[in-house]
Amino acid sequence: MDDRLEKFLQFDDCYFIHYASDGFYSGLSPAPRISCIAIYNKDMDARKVFSIDTYFQSHSVEESEKLLLKEFQSFLKVRPEISFVHWNMNGKGFGFKALWARAKELDIELPEIEEEYLFDLASYVAYLSEKRLSIKQILWFNSLLDRQYLDGKDEALYFNQQKFCEITASVSLKVVGLYYVVEELKNGTLHTEKPFADPCDGLTKEERHARALRIDAAREEMLRDMVNHNKILLQKQQKAVEDFIAYNDPKYQETSDRCRSDFENRFKKESQDFIKKHFAKVERKFDEELDNYEPEYVEQEESCIFFFDFGHPLLSLFCNWFANR
Repeated sequence: MDDRLEKFLQFDDCYFIHYASDGFYSGLSPAPRISCIAIYNKDMDARKVFSIDTYFQSHSVEESEKLLLKEFQSFLKVRPEISFVHWNMNGKGFGFKALWARAKELDIELPEIEEEYLFDLASYVAYLSEKRLSIKQILWFNSLLDRQYLDGKDEALYFNQQKFCEITASVSLKVVGLYYVVEELKNGTLHTEKPFADPCDGLTKEERHARALRIDAAREEMLRDMVNHNKILLQKQQKAVEDFIAYNDPKYQETSDRCRSDFENRFKKESQDFIKKHFAKVERKFDEELDNYEPEYVEQEESCIFFFDFGHPLLSLFCNWFANR
């Protein structure tokens, strides 16, 4: 980084700036409508946003746009020596000319800012890297891009859909991103190349299109599988909750108690039948074995121990066998 940017950043009221509108300025009236202006001060680490989203809940779109521009006007008036670091806002279709033209159409006079107080970071990066990069590229190459980012076309589309909150998030991301681009320049770590090789390099336009369709199809299939899987889990969870409520709800308590009582009675009867049936077999087997024993052993068997618990029939039989073997 040479002295030009470093000296510019030493201005007292130095801010980074970016904005969004619903189109490009052709030089004719009406100028594109402004949805958001975001500025960031490096010294105070403070971000200020002038957005339709701030006023839209209680005002029309046009009134909200006027209010944001009036607020921006008031901000500029108390800072006569304000300076801005921007990204390619010195052109005809996008930038300060479009901003000032739109404000004038709404009878709002914005204070003029001299050229010496404007620094085009896009031109400076192009000078250093010998290539012209978009704001999306410079943010992407330096890992400053996330899902809040919107292209200019998307911001224009979102204006018509009145998604002003999303536009504000996008512009805020960009203006803070410009600050970090400068920090990377200071540290000598700014990247102006792709962080990894493009898998589409060497493909024709038709092949790129076909590849994009395959990726979209795979993504849709993956999302569909995730949705179906989550539906199944939710159904199981809902069924478990319903079963729990049915078992514990006082409205179903009488039914639950009756079902529990019927089950216990049926189990006890089945257990008793099992005991009678199988104990008879054991008794016959015992008599047969007893006939083959010597007399002294027969006398000892007369003092055998026997107990039975209907709640644990099988365990009772095993305990009797173990205690008298």
